[in-house]
Amino acid sequence: MLYGLAAATLVVGLTTTAGQAQAVPTLKAAAAPPAWKIFYAGRLTEGYLHSVAAPSPSSAWAVGQYQDANGGHHAAVLRWNGRAWSLTPPGSLPDMKYWYSVSASSPRDVWIYGWNEERAGIAHFDGRKWREVAFPELPESAPVSYAELASAHNATWLVGETWVSRRVHGGWKTTTLPAGVRISSIDARSAHDAWIAGTVYTEARGLQPYTARWNGHAWKRVKTPANKLGVNDVWAQSRKSVWVTGLIPKGEGWVPTVLHWNGRRWKNVKMPDQGQWPLAISGNGGKVWVTGDPAGFDGPPLYWRFDGRRWTTVAGAVPAGGRVEAVNALAPIKGTARLWGVGNYIVDDGQVAHSFGLVQRDR
Repeated sequence: MLYGLAAATLVVGLTTTAGQAQAVPTLKAAAAPPAWKIFYAGRLTEGYLHSVAAPSPSSAWAVGQYQDANGGHHAAVLRWNGRAWSLTPPGSLPDMKYWYSVSASSPRDVWIYGWNEERAGIAHFDGRKWREVAFPELPESAPVSYAELASAHNATWLVGETWVSRRVHGGWKTTTLPAGVRISSIDARSAHDAWIAGTVYTEARGLQPYTARWNGHAWKRVKTPANKLGVNDVWAQSRKSVWVTGLIPKGEGWVPTVLHWNGRRWKNVKMPDQGQWPLAISGNGGKVWVTGDPAGFDGPPLYWRFDGRRWTTVAGAVPAGGRVEAVNALAPIKGTARLWGVGNYIVDDGQVAHSFGLVQRDR
């Protein structure tokens, strides 16, 4: 079974429904034309994008990897300046082969995390230039791959599968998580309000969902339904509204699941069960958006939008001749009702399937 932070792209497999389910919302047909527009495609060759952050309408960042004409692999950092996306010159960044996560509390406070063959690395952008930041000291043998960043005003976290590091006085303070915990995602609203989500394994109960909240002093576990949910992503909409995506195993398949916490308890906001694997969750303008895979994309990306009563399937766009493989991350654009989505699409030339980085925005 796969679990932990790799689940953002390698989806976790997981049994019964979570908590007291709401009435099943109705599913509306997709609107036409597609409500998501392509802003970057066809230039990040043999590449993909894994994370995106948008601290303002004129400032956004997306990170991932690409391959040059000679087969060399390079870390990718894309920047949106309000008019277009462009690739940040590699010479202005630390030497990494893959940037995995990006988070930004403002255009002058941007963080990226990645790795090369020898080590993991973190870099910070202050609005003028990038500089590398010392990596946290971790417990011996602690895994560092697939860590994720979350930042808010005067607060930054880096979370691995078994640990959480918080930026303190120019350094890092690391907390080791309880035995059996594997974290999949983190989100932060402020220095006193952040969430981590993943799974916890015990011999008595097997694999169960796990969520914990940062209250400004410590991480406190928030009880979740015992439903064997494998968590993929968490989004903190407000202090009393938190959303989690994942899968619950059922027979030889799974049930796509979205849980909502209202400040007191979790409820299952049932998604239409069309075989999709819900990945990223976020929202803006009072709407909740989920990306996923309806049993293997064979065309444009699909998004699921929830307005509080019903789910609507919304089609994205894809370049001619392409098929979207994944939309890995969503980011609300601060100061607007829009979101950025990033991932990759595939073009099959008859002999080889080529991957390209993809950036889309709703409306």
